Amino acid sequence: MGFFNKIDKVFSSSNSFQLLERNEVDLHIEENIKSVGIAKFAVSDYGDLFLSINELGGFLMLETILVSATNVKTKKGSKLTFSAKDASLKFDSDEDRIESDFSSDANRYSTKIDYNISEEEAEVFKTKKYDSVLFEINGQEINFSVI
Repeated sequence: MGFFNKIDKVFSSSNSFQLLERNEVDLHIEENIKSVGIAKFAVSDYGDLFLSINELGGFLMLETILVSATNVKTKKGSKLTFSAKDASLKFDSDEDRIESDFSSDANRYSTKIDYNISEEEAEVFKTKKYDSVLFEINGQEINFSVI
């Protein structure tokens, strides 16, 4: 019976993203993430996207946290595309292996993903106003609206 439970778990983790039912716990999560210097950037029905640009070992990194109701796991990496009316900016994840952490207190998954970013891209990113963000992983997509 344990074998079939494992198979069910693998298939359930490959399902599409689950809708995020928001409640007062989300405000607490947002405050905790803000306290480490990462601001909410975009929202969707499936989760919230927090991000910041930081330097790590002389390299610029776009640090992101996806808070959602879905366990995200892959060995193929992810893509993040920022879009505006006249431009887009696309990033590939720094690492291929990505896995969510579950918080039983909040009943949410948080997925931390870093993206390499050049100085030129960082400047464009800081000055350009984007309308939407597309997060792609395992052939699935979440469209976020920038707040």
